[in-house]
Amino acid sequence: MEEARQSLGFIDGYPYKYPVTIGKDTTVKFYVAGHILGSAFSLVTIRKDGKTYRVLYTGDVGRFGKPILQNPTLIFDEEDRDIDLFITESTYGDREHDPVADLGPSLKRVLIETFDRGGSVIIPAFAFGRTQELIYMIHELYDKQEVPRMPVFVDSPLASNLTRVFGEHLESYDMDTHEAFLKKGINPFYFNKIRFVQTVEESMRLNQDESSHVVISASGMCEAGRILHHLRYKVHNPKNTILLVGYMAENTLGRRIEEFGEAQAQNENQDPPELKILGKTYPLRARVEKIGGFSAHADKHELEQIITGSNLRIKKIAVVHGEASQSAAFARTLQNKGYNVVVPRSGEKIPVE
Repeated sequence: MEEARQSLGFIDGYPYKYPVTIGKDTTVKFYVAGHILGSAFSLVTIRKDGKTYRVLYTGDVGRFGKPILQNPTLIFDEEDRDIDLFITESTYGDREHDPVADLGPSLKRVLIETFDRGGSVIIPAFAFGRTQELIYMIHELYDKQEVPRMPVFVDSPLASNLTRVFGEHLESYDMDTHEAFLKKGINPFYFNKIRFVQTVEESMRLNQDESSHVVISASGMCEAGRILHHLRYKVHNPKNTILLVGYMAENTLGRRIEEFGEAQAQNENQDPPELKILGKTYPLRARVEKIGGFSAHADKHELEQIITGSNLRIKKIAVVHGEASQSAAFARTLQNKGYNVVVPRSGEKIPVE
């Protein structure tokens, strides 16, 4: 903890679209990436031997039209439009997400169906970004009185702290958030039905609460954290719903719940599968639902939109940051559109000319 505190002295904050000197004749300028709070495209400009070279690295690219954060940048400053090397992520280079417009109705359906059964909704969620989106959308549904206003518990100290950080950075919000909440003097992340659980004792009491409610808890892939305790108390009850709102990596408990849930949906008469949680085995009788559109990563169409829908003029593209199959597929898509594309190997050097 002490080393973490000391590291803060070496971190500087800079606004978007402000050139920062990072070396001799070298600057970096940040543009909104829309992935998580503060995420940025990094445009490095190098002046050498009378020539100017520009390298733009996307980092993680966010989605378009999601609540809270601004969309990824499509209009770059005039002096930054000519890109010698564009380095792009490809996490979902060959995959499509559910439409953003479907997120609210899908969440509404899950909440209503579960509450009608007298059950609770358990949501494993990443503490940064995903939890805040869920709070925002539930807040909207409650304000519009579209679902029963059951208690909502955020059972993750980290998520609670990060939600406070979100509340301090209004400059990063999109216009929809300003219209829906800020202009009315309302904080998007606080309402009278939400409770932020802090102590272990509070969490333990919540585990045993059999009345209908919503729990948002970490970790997002169900590998650690308080979510494990909520699952072991709730998975055996068919009234409850486990709602998956993010990617579940292979060999994680979250992935097993996802796969078992898909098998259950195809054959509801089979014996319930068993999950091992904290060293004990539990039957999975709770309903498993998945809403895929919550991903913070752009899908293949949104990644492509950064390239084809922006005002950039790009000479060469390097596709990185994705499973081999996703990177290769996205590279083929761009090549078919006439772009000069490479999928670099680890350690490979790419000339910038």
